[in-house]
Amino acid sequence: MIVSFGLLLAACSAEDIGQYSPDQVVAKAVEVSEDINGFYVKSDLIVSKGDEKIEDSIMEQWTDKENNRTKVISETANGEISMNLNDGEKITHYSSLQEEAFTMDALDSNDTLIGQSQREEVENALKEIRETHNIEVVGNEEINGFDTYHIKATPKEEGMLRGEEEYWIAKDNWFVIKTFSKSEDVTVEYTVTELEVNPSFDEETFTIDIPDGVNIEPIDDMNSSEETTLAALVEIYGQPVLTSEDYDLIQIDKFDMESFDRTEANQEFAKDDHLQFTLTSFEAPDEELSVELGNEKELEVRGLKAMYMDDVIQNLVWDEEGIRYSILSNNPELTEADLIEIAENLVFVEE
Repeated sequence: MIVSFGLLLAACSAEDIGQYSPDQVVAKAVEVSEDINGFYVKSDLIVSKGDEKIEDSIMEQWTDKENNRTKVISETANGEISMNLNDGEKITHYSSLQEEAFTMDALDSNDTLIGQSQREEVENALKEIRETHNIEVVGNEEINGFDTYHIKATPKEEGMLRGEEEYWIAKDNWFVIKTFSKSEDVTVEYTVTELEVNPSFDEETFTIDIPDGVNIEPIDDMNSSEETTLAALVEIYGQPVLTSEDYDLIQIDKFDMESFDRTEANQEFAKDDHLQFTLTSFEAPDEELSVELGNEKELEVRGLKAMYMDDVIQNLVWDEEGIRYSILSNNPELTEADLIEIAENLVFVEE
């Protein structure tokens, strides 16, 4: 959600905002523009929990729509750098935290490293608030030299996963220049500081400099998967593992995640020959579960602290007996209550 707010929203003529209802303004913000073939954007992201700042980062993005090329470089306040490049043929990712880089083939123009294109994420976020929030036009404001329409979205009901959200949208090209959201005591503020529409790109633009000594490995070689069994997982983890007896277990795959020094396993469950959810497990990291992006909801399952997310993906995560478990919904009809019920009914197996 955070990345998507800063990316391309459609361009349309900068007509008087008074001609449109708030709902029409949001609808226009997801229209496709034939005039924008590429852009460069630099932005700040600040996430706070109460008075504590839990994330502070700067992101730059170059997008060439005509040639399906994208480059994103982000740097946190403590100096951690992440670089992602799609040059139209291959995707390359580098993280200074892991000091590793990997590459994979880019299959089509919508390929990203997070499963959905940013365009889809924007559309999903804005479509959702049109259904769940009351939208009003607050006024016209200047943000970092950009003339914008200020829009506010307020939840129609209390206790909703998405809280109050505000958008500042550029009048001339309908980019989102700033967003502010609040959910309980977590606030997320995203602000564009530089923007170029349809800039000229050279061949050096869509390259990244990987530090000396870092090998670029094919992702298939780094995290090879193989089919396994519950008994094998028990042996790998050295303890019983959770599984479901209410659904049909159709496959278990394990991944040796060398970049994180752990073994991750996916149990896929179906009902009536349709995939319902995936139960993921790996050794719990030292860091406790926490709200990271501001769109998670803290709750309790199996008597333990858990995090539920229902934005781009629907996911329920918790730590139990030294293992981090995650239920990822593969069925859009499953609700938050359904995922909680699935978790509550999981049982331990020892062999």
